[in-house]
Amino acid sequence: MKFITKVCLFTSFVLQVMRSEAYAQQSNITSFISGQHAEISKTYSIRVNGREVFVEKFKDISFAWFSIEKQCKLEINLSGNVGNVTVSPLSAKIHYEQKGNELSLTLNEPHNLVIQREGSGERLFLFAEAVEKKVPVPNGKTVISVAQFGVEGAGNKLETNQLQKALDAVSNSGKILYFPSGIYRTGTLRIRSNTKIYLSAGTIIKGSDNRADYPVDEGSHESDIVNDKATYSDNGERMTYSRLILIDKAENVSITGRGIIDGSGSILRPQGKPANLIRIRQSRNALIEGIMLRDPASWNTHILYSENVVIRNVKILNDRDVPNTDGIDPDASKHVLIDHCFAYCSDDNIAIKSSNNGGLLGDVDDITVKDCIFLTKKSSLKIGTETKASIMKNILFENNDVIESDRGMALYCSDGAVLDSIRFVNNRFERNFPDSQKKGIHFVIKNRSGAGEIRNVLVKDCTFLESFPKPSELTGLDKDHTITNVLFDHLIIAGKICTTLEEAGIKTNEFTNRIELKN
Repeated sequence: MKFITKVCLFTSFVLQVMRSEAYAQQSNITSFISGQHAEISKTYSIRVNGREVFVEKFKDISFAWFSIEKQCKLEINLSGNVGNVTVSPLSAKIHYEQKGNELSLTLNEPHNLVIQREGSGERLFLFAEAVEKKVPVPNGKTVISVAQFGVEGAGNKLETNQLQKALDAVSNSGKILYFPSGIYRTGTLRIRSNTKIYLSAGTIIKGSDNRADYPVDEGSHESDIVNDKATYSDNGERMTYSRLILIDKAENVSITGRGIIDGSGSILRPQGKPANLIRIRQSRNALIEGIMLRDPASWNTHILYSENVVIRNVKILNDRDVPNTDGIDPDASKHVLIDHCFAYCSDDNIAIKSSNNGGLLGDVDDITVKDCIFLTKKSSLKIGTETKASIMKNILFENNDVIESDRGMALYCSDGAVLDSIRFVNNRFERNFPDSQKKGIHFVIKNRSGAGEIRNVLVKDCTFLESFPKPSELTGLDKDHTITNVLFDHLIIAGKICTTLEEAGIKTNEFTNRIELKN
């Protein structure tokens, strides 16, 4: 990868946020969820090395988020009619034992895991982190608590103005703005250059329930399917012009820690407000690491016309009943690294695009998505649908586990652009989510607002545990807009190395050239 970040990266961290009477703390195990701020799961309970760890019920799943220092034994109790259980990603080869409603397993290192009951029962997500090596401590000098700015964090009132004052005060100061455990209700916050933010465990930055607290970009008309159906569009160019967190025309910004940013999307979207959770726009040198980003009203994290952006070890939990909730969308951006993330989405896990949102149109270059775990109802590893650039190139998807998706690998060239030098390397796909397409691989050129090309694509050492219900497709547009030079190197489907298009279940049309399979 061309871009080498020089940002000092955080790993994991220990903080006392548990309800002490019920959830005892052990030196090498700490939960990052405050029992005071979360609904307890009625489906799962967990003991780690004999100590109970809080399990939160969130939307249609439960999750536990905790640190481990060394080998640990997990004992998981599953209520109700359980049946057989699977532990994904299967590539992790986690040994486990199931005895009725009890599941036990041992972790020797940090892991993100998905516990799936037989059928469609509620899933359990396990986020087992390494202990953080360096944790900022408020000292009034180099590390400043938001409490010093009159911010209460009790969750009972909107504190947008006070939080914005705190953010503005630390900008360009060289200091870290520290959020103690608490609930911080707010509307849109703008983060300026040279700002460092640390969210401690038990912190929830909670988006306002009122759509009026998310102002739209000046001069823009945001799509509103509730109040203005006649002009509604889910095209990325026009869909959303608002967000909870805005990093705009800024550089050297970091948001790290073990806290949560919650967009209240399941409340806002029924009001017709499609706000992003985070938008990084016209910015450079931005780092988001370690935190959880959940419940956006549309795309979770939108990286627009920016460069040198790192998203690492971020847990994304979207509401699967809220439409257009992509995970991370690099848009007209360059030198972006998405590393060791987890994303549970209603819409695309990753959608690399050039949308012209806000009139910001540019080429895409050097995007890497690696070592991630994804679940979605739609496409997982995707470029498009908006492709309004001249060229989108040097894009790598490597060593990702896609537990569930309707389409595993998708290239949708719909608005022009040349998609060039695209690599899918060592990615694993476990099962199909039965949505509209049901295709493992889908590469298509269309002419929605311009016609483009797809060329020089490598699919190497990729595995589908089972065949998807429908054939994969490679479909060019016409003789001048083709899919050219695609190599499938060691493609395995349902345990078989595919050496022909027929064996791989791939359909092509006359506007594809030099499509090759080898083992």
